[in-house]
Formats: sequence, structure tokens, C-alpha cells
Amino acid sequence: MKEILWTNRLGDIVYLTYPGWELLPGIRHGFSTRLGGFSTGPFSAMNLGFRGGDSPSLVAANRAHFLGTIWGRQEERLFYGEQVHGTQVCVLDRQVIRSGVQTIPQADALVTAEKEVLLGGFSADCLLALFIDLDHRVVGVAHAGWRGTINGILSHVVTVMQGQWYSEPGKIQCLLGPCIQSCCYEIGEEVEEVAANSPWSRQVVFREGMRKGRQNLDLMDTNRQILKESGIKKEHIFASQYCTCCHGDLFYSYRRVGGQPTGSLMGLIFLAG
Repeated sequence: MKEILWTNRLGDIVYLTYPGWELLPGIRHGFSTRLGGFSTGPFSAMNLGFRGGDSPSLVAANRAHFLGTIWGRQEERLFYGEQVHGTQVCVLDRQVIRSGVQTIPQADALVTAEKEVLLGGFSADCLLALFIDLDHRVVGVAHAGWRGTINGILSHVVTVMQGQWYSEPGKIQCLLGPCIQSCCYEIGEEVEEVAANSPWSRQVVFREGMRKGRQNLDLMDTNRQILKESGIKKEHIFASQYCTCCHGDLFYSYRRVGGQPTGSLMGLIFLAG
């Protein structure tokens, strides 16, 4: 299947965008790759996450480079969840924004209707999903690993958008970014057990694994099924075919390096003022 994301280059930075959203007025979005930036070793080079053990000063320089060069914005406007693999969605209203807390505790998803508030998510295999409601001018980002996926975090985002802004699910659009695909995502009994007890168990998609008796989780198709069950139209779900584990030239992957230190990519969306 043809990849839906376009590859863009500006100086040393390579990033990805969905062309169908490029011309939407007042909305900016994109996914970083590992190309560009200043980190070295296993974090080379555009590592945008602080958690992996990279030098904080280099990560800060990478963020300033990525946000400034591509988007003309400063990190002070970037907000992101703590990413605890849960299903909590934070509404970034003016009160939360004025608090100055950029890392939102316990949250794995953020939504806002405020302009010039950069919503970010970080990943080294997990799925980053971007949301748009054009009618109500609302955008969102969600981080979905296996646990968040199986517990329906993307559906929680849709529910919050409905409750806060009366968004119609049939008019919400969702972009599913690069993640570890089913070809590389072998899982164990814990994942199967959580899936069996999830209210979304019928939407969870497993594939036959390479090893006898083992299954692989299809993060992308599982989230696609959950979104459709939540009322998102099939034609409003846009899914990347990139596998972060397969494409080490472009992406960081925790699975590919066997749990060793690695960097993080960023998914980004915001309403431009």
C-alpha cells in the first residue's frame, strides 16, 4: 500500500506531513524523523524526548531547532502529556495554559481550541494520532501504545471532543502516524489477557506471528477499528504505512534496539494564530 505521508526537508531536518491536511487554513501538523539535530550515539540525531537518557541540553537544542526552523515557534508554547500509557485526555483551556505546566500529569492525550498552543506527543514505536474538527476548530494529539490502544484512548479523545465542543464524530478527522506495525510487534500473554478483558476486545486485531504459537498486535488496524466504532468515518481516517522498527534510517524504535537507550520522535499539531 502506498505511503500517505510526504517527506519534507528543510536544511538538515526531514519531517513528514499528510498532504490532505497541508492546505487546511490555520492548521499545522507534522511528524519528526531522526534526521537532523545534534544528538549522538544511539540518540542520533533529532532526539526530541528527555526520557531515554540523552543529554538534556542536546534534547533542548533539538527541540528549539525543530520547532523554530520548521514551525517558527518556541518550546514555551509546546504542551504534552506525561504519557503513562493510560487513557486520560486533558483539555487545554486558557486556565491550564496560563499555569505554565507544559508536561500534563497522567495524560496521554491533549485537545484544545486555543490558537498557538502546540500539542506534542513522543514515541519510539507507539502510535501518535492527530485529530481535527474543522467545524469547531479543535485539534488533538494522542499517544497510544498497546495498553492505551486496547483500552480505547482514541475513543476517549472523540468522547471529550463531543462533550466539550459538541463535535460530531462523523466530521472528525484522524491521522495515524508512523508506529511499529504488525510485522514486527510480537506480544505476550499479558497483552492478550488485557485485550480479552477490554470493552474493545472485538476491535483488537492480532496477526499470526513469525514464531509458532505467538501473535503479533496490529496497533494501526486496532485503532482504526476503534475509531470507526466511535463514529469516525472510514474516509476520515488516514493511516501511515511506515513501520518504525523496519525503518531505522528514519525512526527510533525501542523494539528494534531491544530495550537499549534510544531517542523519541515527535508528532505535532496546532492552530496557527
